[in-house]
This record gives sequence, structure tokens and C-alpha cells, in this order.
Amino acid sequence: MSAEVLVDDRLKRAQDKARVLQEALPWMTRWAGQTLVVKYGGNALTPTETGPGEDPSFARDIALLHSIGVRVVVVHGGGPQISQLADRLGLETTFVEGRRVTDAPTLQAVQMALLGQVNPMLVRMISDAGAPAVGVAGTDSGQVMAIQHDPRMGLVGRVDRVDPTLLHQMLDSGRIPVMATLCTTADGQTVNVNADEVAGAVAQALGADKLIYLTNVAGLYENFGTPASTLLSEVGVGRLRQMIADDELVTGMIPKIASIVAALDGGVPQAHLLDGRIEHAILLEIFTDAGVGTMILPSPDAPR
Repeated sequence: MSAEVLVDDRLKRAQDKARVLQEALPWMTRWAGQTLVVKYGGNALTPTETGPGEDPSFARDIALLHSIGVRVVVVHGGGPQISQLADRLGLETTFVEGRRVTDAPTLQAVQMALLGQVNPMLVRMISDAGAPAVGVAGTDSGQVMAIQHDPRMGLVGRVDRVDPTLLHQMLDSGRIPVMATLCTTADGQTVNVNADEVAGAVAQALGADKLIYLTNVAGLYENFGTPASTLLSEVGVGRLRQMIADDELVTGMIPKIASIVAALDGGVPQAHLLDGRIEHAILLEIFTDAGVGTMILPSPDAPR
């Protein structure tokens, strides 16, 4: 007759952790050695009176990915932080189709917010979490070259080409590049480029295996803003093209979806829209069977 096994709360908690590890292990093995580009939106950082709020959970997640051999590049925005600084400087903020109209004083505010606040904060947080992070910008060594988007937008650029040489060198040496999305035109002018667009172009240039956007919404919605609004857990890129053509997207989502379409057309196998305000959103997406947010594939029946 077998003895009865007593299971107390402590043992139950330990068993729950073991089950999590058991589910995560195959995914950890799957993604070790793969390249992941994470676009960390400024909306995922809560602005404070003095700058962006810190997010140690995100930093620890990035450090964990690095520790199991995932090659991670972080591309960050800083929209709310730029707007906050612009307000303090008395600068007017105007957006057109999700892009900030940028005159010379506004460009200075963009540089101050991205290079003086957001980038060093993310580098420090990831480094404090135990992973070697390095701050870079698209302007460094001509990594991201841009062309002027529209003269009416001022010093705003569109990605022309990406040279991934420096990023590959940093990844090969075991570092995590953290990129601010200031870029350079052929005549040497620094321009403000939408971070979503840069992330997609960087993922394509690197031949990344996955592209993740962390923002302040749960994912991509169909019929957004109506009673029939539905979160799409998985969608093919063809449906995204249709949503763009039919003007179904809210303004801030347009650059994200356009950049995802371009990245997947350029060979990136899959992309994700996740709510960066959810603790461990990246880990939940990569290391669990169910995942979270919205997964975008080249076609609805494409392999994961």
C-alpha cells in the first residue's frame, strides 16, 4: 500500500514553477541563437515630471533572453517623452499620419529626449539586469540612411537603407544594441525617423527571425472603436494590406502596420504586437504555447 503524499501550499507553488519551466524549455531551445528585434515604444514607458519612467521588468526580460543565447536588438521610440520636453520648451507639437512635424528646435528636443533620456536609461536598466547593453543611434557610422519624407514635415525622414555591419559586430561580441532612431540623409542632415519604421527596416537588414512591437494596446483590433471591436490573435499580412487600403487603422497604428508589412515582405518570418504595459509580455509571447497579443505571419497558414 503506497503512502499518501501530502501536498502543501509550498509544494504546489514549486510544482507550478516546474510546469512553467517544462512549457518554456522547448521554446528556449527553439529561440537560442536566433535574432530578435524589439521595438520598445515610448508609450510603454510612463513619463514622469523629469523624464521617462523606468521599467525594470522589461530590462530583466531582455537580459533573460540574452542569457539563453537570443541575439536581441532593442529599437526605441520616445514620443511621449519628446512631447513632454517640447511642452516644457514651449514648442508646438503637430502630428501627420502618426509622424511628428519636426522643425529645427523640435529636432533638438528629439535629440535631447532620445539621446539624453530614453536611450541611456534603457542601456542602464538592461546593464543593471545583468546583460551588456550598448547605446547606439541610426546616425552612428551611417547605420540607417534616410531620405526626406515630405518637405511639409520638416526634418522628418524615411528609411532609405540600413547597413547592419555594426549591429552584427555588437551581436557577435555578445552585446545588446539599444538604438535611438535618429538617422542621417545623404547630405549629412540628421532627421527624425519613425521608430516603428526603423525597427522593421533593421529586422529586415539583419535577417531577424522575429520582430516584436511593444506598445500601449493589447494588439491589433478589427473594427476598432466600434461595438464589434475584436482583438486579432493571429493574422496574415494580406489582411494588413487590406486594412491599410480600406483605411481601417487608427493614426498611430499606420506606421506600425506599414513597417510590419514591409518587414515580412522582406523576409522576416513573423511579427508581434504586444502590450508593453503587461509584465513579462515578451516572455509570455515567446516562451508559452498560447502567447499574447497579435501574431502576424506572411500568410494565415504560415508555420510559426
